[in-house]
Amino acid sequence: MRKILLSISFCLIAAASFAQITPTELDSIIKSDSIFFENQMQEVVLIGYGSKKAGSITGSVVQIKASDIIRTPAKSPIQAIQGKAAGVNIITNDEPGAEPVIRIRGLNSISGSANPLYVIDGIETSTINGLNPNDIATIDVLKDASSLAIYGQKGQAGVVLITTKKGKKGDIKISYDSYIGQKFIQRKVDMADSYRYAYYNNTALGSASYFNFEQPYNTDWLDEITRTGEVMNNSISLSGASENANYYFAASNYKEKGILNGTAYERTNIISKTDFKALDGKLKITPFFNLSTERTTSKPLSAFTNAYKQSPIMPVKYPNGRWGAPLLNEDGVNDITGDRYNNVANPAAQLFYTDQQSKAVTLIGSINAELKIVDYLKFNSNFGAQAAWARSYNFTPTRELWLASNPSSTVGDYIDQNPQNPIINSLYQNRSSNYRWNWDNYVTFSKYFGNHNVTVVAGLSRTTTNISETLAGTRLDVPTQSDYWSLDFSTNNEEVAPGSVVQNSNSTPVVSVAYFARAEYEYNNKYLLSASVRREGISSFQADNKYEIFPSVSAGWVITNEDFMDNIDFLDNLKLRGGYGEVGSGYTDNPLNITSFGSGYNYPFGPDQSINPGSNNPYQVDENLTWSTMKEIDLGFDFVMLSNKLTGTFDYYSRRNENILLPIAVPPVLSPVPVFLNSGVVTNKGIELSLKWQDKIGQDFNYWVGGNVSHNKNELKEVYNEELFGAYTGGGLGNGEYTKQVIVGQPLGSFYVYETTGYNSDGAFTYSDERVVAGSYIPTVTYGINLGFMYKNIDFSVDAYGVGGNKLYNGKKAQRFGGENIESDVLDSFYTPSTPNAANPKPSNDVPRASTYYVEKGDYLRINNITLGYTLPPMVKGLDKVRVYATAVNPFLFTKYSGFSPEISGGDGNPLGNAGIELDAYPTNKTFSFGLNVSF
Repeated sequence: MRKILLSISFCLIAAASFAQITPTELDSIIKSDSIFFENQMQEVVLIGYGSKKAGSITGSVVQIKASDIIRTPAKSPIQAIQGKAAGVNIITNDEPGAEPVIRIRGLNSISGSANPLYVIDGIETSTINGLNPNDIATIDVLKDASSLAIYGQKGQAGVVLITTKKGKKGDIKISYDSYIGQKFIQRKVDMADSYRYAYYNNTALGSASYFNFEQPYNTDWLDEITRTGEVMNNSISLSGASENANYYFAASNYKEKGILNGTAYERTNIISKTDFKALDGKLKITPFFNLSTERTTSKPLSAFTNAYKQSPIMPVKYPNGRWGAPLLNEDGVNDITGDRYNNVANPAAQLFYTDQQSKAVTLIGSINAELKIVDYLKFNSNFGAQAAWARSYNFTPTRELWLASNPSSTVGDYIDQNPQNPIINSLYQNRSSNYRWNWDNYVTFSKYFGNHNVTVVAGLSRTTTNISETLAGTRLDVPTQSDYWSLDFSTNNEEVAPGSVVQNSNSTPVVSVAYFARAEYEYNNKYLLSASVRREGISSFQADNKYEIFPSVSAGWVITNEDFMDNIDFLDNLKLRGGYGEVGSGYTDNPLNITSFGSGYNYPFGPDQSINPGSNNPYQVDENLTWSTMKEIDLGFDFVMLSNKLTGTFDYYSRRNENILLPIAVPPVLSPVPVFLNSGVVTNKGIELSLKWQDKIGQDFNYWVGGNVSHNKNELKEVYNEELFGAYTGGGLGNGEYTKQVIVGQPLGSFYVYETTGYNSDGAFTYSDERVVAGSYIPTVTYGINLGFMYKNIDFSVDAYGVGGNKLYNGKKAQRFGGENIESDVLDSFYTPSTPNAANPKPSNDVPRASTYYVEKGDYLRINNITLGYTLPPMVKGLDKVRVYATAVNPFLFTKYSGFSPEISGGDGNPLGNAGIELDAYPTNKTFSFGLNVSF
């Protein structure tokens, strides 16, 4: 028993750094007879439509607690858990209001959604960005197919279960949490100054005097478009419980001023969670809602690329107040008049004239009823829904932008450019609404028969998603004003607007209906067995293919509970487990049974090949289109050893996604765009290891060291329709070059570029005859490290995260057209007849070919969080805790990548998009903040 209590004390001490527990409270808890957990393996973990003791789990499930979630101040709970779960790759995005990208055990397909299903207290959602991290009690991540199967196709990319906080019995508790900090760009890229810029471009042009070496300006464009960012968060909660009621109410406000001039984000949350018991405790009603409002002021991220490329010889503004432009006079000096030497926008003017804002209101809510029919049988009915309303505008001062790029011109000159329709400005406004809901009804039978424990869950579920409508309109020449939210299109600009475009669209809802059952058996805390089956139908497919059945089975063996293990003292708990499961994918993001027609196509007929108007079907629907299926084997073990000081878990998995949808090229007369067919197989194989050591030195010093590492191999294994499979490319750079292609035998979204083979006699690159595979942006290795200690009232912790085995494409460096700036390092080693082995080619203004020259290692190790806190001794009766702390988020980054940031999500994480390509990307930030936790 002493070992058990000691183990619990270590866990509580680790959590005390960030929860509401002081060392004195820890001692009283350890001495108490009312300790909830017998040991670490008894902690409760969510598994979908129920919960289970961690020691009885037979699948691959990882839990992150509140103390780990709030350790890193972040706008998103997902961003806060980066590096804390093996097999979970999280790519953060520091742009104000942006969401991180999460991938669980690799990438399963090209066209289907790769985002996990989020379930917040029974509500199925597509995002948790509107949830305050302070309101979360636990996050459980279901990773393997045997765990995911109960959720069906909705969870084919993983399931993230979120449990929000609830009140505890006793007096009313009030907690206040606040922090404020400043944000800075993590790392800069040194660019050539005016002298070196002139030297490089003169060399490229073959003229020693085209650019004068004595320029009046030497502009650092990155400094001109960035600033010190700010972040502030305030949260307050009220909670409590009685015999028949439990309540938790909270409100929070998060504000951020981005490092890019003009960017900002604000979110306000209100959350309510209550439990009411009736019928002598047999009926429990749990209403829940979370309301969030968001306001985002955006600026074009292309400003970062333009700041990288724009020449330092150009000023932000000329002395007369006109914006600087890339113009060169007869003396080779940048001036208000002259010849244009590049086509890069003035990034400062670009930010000044961009006026775009968005507002969003998201409401998630549920009502859950749990009826205990008898002691061993209960019925649950849960209805959950998410509703989101968004509106945005983008005001573009067309005339002013033209004048900014032509500083010597006048309004009259602008009118002369287009005398028939001299557009002054345009205003784009958008309104959208999106809904989804799920209704789950199930019964749970749970009973002990001596040493036998049997639990059976059976029920049905319905989910309707993609209920959305969008109304968008564009008006020209609207009155210039400070607030464009209230501009009435019907009256305010009717006479002065020469034209408008209005678009209204409604999506096709996708309905999923399923019947599911799961049976779990446990004998004498030694032998564990779980099996589930789900029959699911989805409206995305034609009638004959709507329904499919997906089974799963898993088992476990707690070896340390066997009699022959009694004399093995160093091993406290060892459980072997394994499972197999099948999960379908119905592609709920894309209704696939809707046929549409395109008009306005011309066809040549007859001997004279005269043109005849016609129509075609741009999205052919194959009536045989059906489910793709993810089949996975997972083998692993969990252990606790050395008097509960060392805990760990290991997993091996092999995942095979069959019949995935791929775009297949067909004759253009049938469809000018590829159509989807069940055409391929994607595999993911990997291992995951997590370890944690926690111990105590003396009576006052407690410490812990933990970490996890994962290895994943992603591969497009097969393509069934190779004779039809077109060159599926992506990763465009905006200069006519592409960088990615889908290739059998390679990871999805692999870089496919020309290999540089040396220099020709002129010092320009020579290339391979054909493109080569140059790696993938998908990491093969991810890892996390966390450590900390608590000495009396002082707590300290460090978290780190890293990736390896991936490649990145330095897109901003590769997107040259001529006359742009160059990185300072390039000038330290470039080809000349006397330096034929230099690292860089001779100076050139040609559009560069997509090549291995721009492909770099993407490995990095980043210190995510360093926190030092101090809990003040009790001062006032009734004041439970006052803790102050200082936190550094992302203070250090170790990488050989030469760009701004090695962490590039590409926005939505599309493997054929800009994922892994640094182009118009928001740099990683480092944040230094101070915070306060108060509870009473």
